[in-house]
Amino acid sequence: MSVVEMSKLRLVGLTAECDKVLDTLAKSGVFEVCPTKGVEIESRPFDGARLDKAVARQVKAAFALDFLTRAEAEDRENHRKDKEYKKRKKRSNKRRELEYGELEDVAAREYELLSKVDEMEKISFRRAEIKAEKARIDASVRALFPYLSFPLKFSDVCDTSKTSRLLVYADAATANLDRLKNSDMASVTECYPTERGTLALVIVLKEDRQKALNILSDSGFSETEFKDEATAENMTADLNLRRAELQKEDGELLDSSLNYASYFDDLKVLYDAAVLEAEKAHAAEGFVRTEETFVIEGWLPKDAAEEVCERVRSQTERVCIFVTEPEADDNPPTLLENPKVIAPFEDVTNLYSPPGYGETDPNPFMATFFFIFYGFMMADAGYGVIMTVVALVALKLLKPEKGTGRLIALIGICGVSTIFWGILFGGLFGIEGIPALWFNPMDEPLTMFGLSLVLGAIQIVFGYGLYAAKMFKQKKYFAGIVDVVFKITIIIGVGLIMLAMLLKLPSVTTAGIIVIVASLVGIVLTAGHAKPTIAGKIVGGFTGLYDLMNLLSDVLSYARLFGLALASSAIALAFNTLGSLFFGFGVFGYVIGIIVLIPLHAFNLGLGLLSSYVHNARLQFIEFYSKFYDGGGRLFNPMGENTKYVKLKPFLPQRKRKQKTEKSRSRDISGA
Repeated sequence: MSVVEMSKLRLVGLTAECDKVLDTLAKSGVFEVCPTKGVEIESRPFDGARLDKAVARQVKAAFALDFLTRAEAEDRENHRKDKEYKKRKKRSNKRRELEYGELEDVAAREYELLSKVDEMEKISFRRAEIKAEKARIDASVRALFPYLSFPLKFSDVCDTSKTSRLLVYADAATANLDRLKNSDMASVTECYPTERGTLALVIVLKEDRQKALNILSDSGFSETEFKDEATAENMTADLNLRRAELQKEDGELLDSSLNYASYFDDLKVLYDAAVLEAEKAHAAEGFVRTEETFVIEGWLPKDAAEEVCERVRSQTERVCIFVTEPEADDNPPTLLENPKVIAPFEDVTNLYSPPGYGETDPNPFMATFFFIFYGFMMADAGYGVIMTVVALVALKLLKPEKGTGRLIALIGICGVSTIFWGILFGGLFGIEGIPALWFNPMDEPLTMFGLSLVLGAIQIVFGYGLYAAKMFKQKKYFAGIVDVVFKITIIIGVGLIMLAMLLKLPSVTTAGIIVIVASLVGIVLTAGHAKPTIAGKIVGGFTGLYDLMNLLSDVLSYARLFGLALASSAIALAFNTLGSLFFGFGVFGYVIGIIVLIPLHAFNLGLGLLSSYVHNARLQFIEFYSKFYDGGGRLFNPMGENTKYVKLKPFLPQRKRKQKTEKSRSRDISGA
């Protein structure tokens, strides 16, 4: 239940052994490479050819996977009315676990798989050509449509020795040739009926051709561009025939595409093999490497170092391995180790910032308050049961990925808190009259408001306590006391006054005032202790008084607990009132009412899940973490973790951590 201690691993060996060593480190699942520092030798320039090759292989595999996915989706669309086809099991998107040996077996078939990818590329290119040609045919058919009623070949519309023939068309059916007919040009016009416009054959003297075209253009007509030795009807028939041939060929190519579906899983593995290869090639960019030797550095958990070193040594003895503790100028990654009930809450902290290496892990403390506040805001036992049961079923049946699984687990855990507070407050799907084990917030809103502020004050005091612990850890004992104790006593003094008002005890009020005054004096005298000058200490003291406004604001921020809890209950109550309108119509009315209530309560539950998460996280980030938490860490990202389609099983899958307590030391495990 802490930030795992990390060790820096440095390996020095022969260049010929570099790939073997790097493969072993990647397969461990616990090694994060980092740039090599402090080695004063001239390194050989980075060779990017290996990285380029891995990326190219990754791109080809990605193309093939996308190609097959689109082909299968198109095939499903073509058979959407086929009931038997619908019964086929869809391809799962879940990542499957894979041994490194299986990964290497598929990678060994790279040539075969890439040759299949080349064939898929040819099919893809041909289908793209077919698609483009079909688009051209469709455009041509649309262009020929106005001329279908014209009985002559387009080539017959040609000039004679004295006349010009113009085949013209206007989109508007109301377009007419009156202006041309009323001109002084000798012309012969013949109109042909069309569905959406006007088609006409105009014959004019050659010397009047341009003038006639100008008049026709002004009237909305344009001359055809077709000059083919065929009628529009024949051309359209030929085009439709060609389109049918292309459609048939495209269908055959789709069927051919589906024949490659058997390679889908292997292509996924090939993709991730390329990802891992690219990761190793990119890591080599930070190595120090000469013609004969290499130096690799990286981070790994301290308790796993010995086993990793033994595994490297089992692969080659021609390597020196040095394990050292982090130095002052190092930036080790953060790896958290928490019980299963706490681990889902790590993602909440990571949204803000992971803890820095060496910093106390805040998740156990934050998770406790997050758990309490989430149930407090939902406060409905019925909703809590649904949250917990659905989460358990989803985790059992769906077996989701780590990120999604942890979110579902968090909701299920918070469902338990929701059940607890729902029982205390008598909340059960907003039903009125349910007896409360403690009190009903709708009947006693002021009590609910006060309880919200008390919970907030407890968390803030706890946050100050963690700040004091951090200062003590840094041996800043005076700061750990004076920066905290008077703020806590202020909160205690205000609490005493509120308690006295409730219980009507004047003596308690006096005690509260004395505590507050003493705290204010203490803040004035000590708030500026870190300032180097007398004037700075005085100004700092009064600035500390001003900062009490922030403390008051922080406490009042917890009123959102009260607001969300009452809002959820009020919405549920309103929905029940709406559904009960149908209950007066007998059994049928009850059925209709329940049908209406289910989606309404589902909406309220979804709204509560989201708002409780968001506002809860805000309280942790702003009001709690601001008191003691630095953050700024970066999460541990070992090699082999960034695969997309498969989860690789490292040779240290479930190591039992045995944190070592001996002092940091550097040792040569294997010798030269």
